[in-house]
Amino acid sequence: MTVASPLRLLLSVSFRNLGRNRRRTLIAGTGIALGVGMCIASFGVMDGMSADMIRSITDAELGHVQVRPHDFSAPPKLTETFDGASALASAAEATPGVEAASPRVRAWTLAASETESVGMELVGVIPDREARVTHLDRRLTAGRYLPDAPVRWPEARPLSAAELALDAELTRKETARAEAEILGLGSAAGPGAAESGERTAEETQELLRKVAPAPDEPPPVLLGRKLAKKLHVVPGGRVEASATDRSGNPVSLAFRVAGVVDTSDPTLDGVRAYGNLRDVERWLGLGERAQELSIRVQDPGRARAVAARLSAAPVFHGLDVKTWRELRPDVVAMLETNGALTAIMVVIIFAIAAIGVADTVLMTVFERRRELGVLTALGMRPLSIVLMVATETLLLGTIAAVGGLLLGVGVDLLLGRHGIPLSGLAGFTLAGAAVPPVLHASLTARGALLPLALMVPTALLAALWPAVVAARTQPALAMKER
Repeated sequence: MTVASPLRLLLSVSFRNLGRNRRRTLIAGTGIALGVGMCIASFGVMDGMSADMIRSITDAELGHVQVRPHDFSAPPKLTETFDGASALASAAEATPGVEAASPRVRAWTLAASETESVGMELVGVIPDREARVTHLDRRLTAGRYLPDAPVRWPEARPLSAAELALDAELTRKETARAEAEILGLGSAAGPGAAESGERTAEETQELLRKVAPAPDEPPPVLLGRKLAKKLHVVPGGRVEASATDRSGNPVSLAFRVAGVVDTSDPTLDGVRAYGNLRDVERWLGLGERAQELSIRVQDPGRARAVAARLSAAPVFHGLDVKTWRELRPDVVAMLETNGALTAIMVVIIFAIAAIGVADTVLMTVFERRRELGVLTALGMRPLSIVLMVATETLLLGTIAAVGGLLLGVGVDLLLGRHGIPLSGLAGFTLAGAAVPPVLHASLTARGALLPLALMVPTALLAALWPAVVAARTQPALAMKER
């Protein structure tokens, strides 16, 4: 007899015992398979939702890594900028692990169309770079993407001595008028006040056009889908934007709507507009300065390593380099909450499966008490009986778990292709991250193999008590049973 004979005999007996009550074995196996399949599907849906949330803030907003001025604030201020944005973007793209980099400028403005006015966040971008970082060009729903070249801006010229004197006089008059109105002296409402105010405004605008001339044509912008709907504008329409430049002076400019984009984030869609970085910099008096550099990495899981590599580069000395996780801890907390909820659900499913396994094995032991008593009387040791029951459970758990693996993977692949529509919802946000109206599952090695790896030992633990009961069978008493 070979060494493998006892093992072969044990497996043969275990298979035979599983087939003695096929209905009970099938029910128990189905329960284990469904438990594993449900766990894999649950992991897939939660992983898919987490991946969608991460993509919503990295693809449409932050990128995987961002470079900003030291001690920046949120939202960023126009005074918090850095020079050489294009050179820094090129240096970032030359760093191993970086796919693309795009400098940006942000400014909150008041946007007005012919019928409506709303708050608008204008983001200045370099079109070709932004398309490689956030795929903005793929989000067009109407119109055309931003052209690479900015519009032509006439050169500013310094004011002459007479114009400087006029500027000082206009400032003195406006200051006196404001003081009189504040003190309630009523001079602002006296005869000719309205005409004088209009004349002062016209002269001021004339001086402003010389110092900061308007472009030859309205610069193009892309509007978020909801923002365009609020303003009742379509591609080809115009929007007047008013803001405060870097020096604190009020500025306004007409923009031409080149296209409409869907950012996939309902909040951003209602306020976001994109313009050419050079146009926005010129309008806001920033020169060639940017507020942030958004970076897309080749492997999002390596974002922290890429950020550390950029921080160590001399060209980024004095700048803050942070990953999206550092910039959005609220989203990270939400993802951790999702993971905790998934773990709780998996524990509940495993507990139900374990109860089912224990019940099935215990019933099998009670049905075989006479047989177990005979085996004990013939000299079979209690440890061997425990090993026999454990082997039966191991075979049942392994076969059923593999079936559950196939079921769960199939469900994940199906949901990954077709998704789960959220009835009545057009997408929503969690912690500022967009969740799409259709949830798609994401099949990962962890989500597929972890339930499989945990279910088999769970089944063995559940069978431990019935195995001990079987091992303690008294031959004399068991053989009297019929």
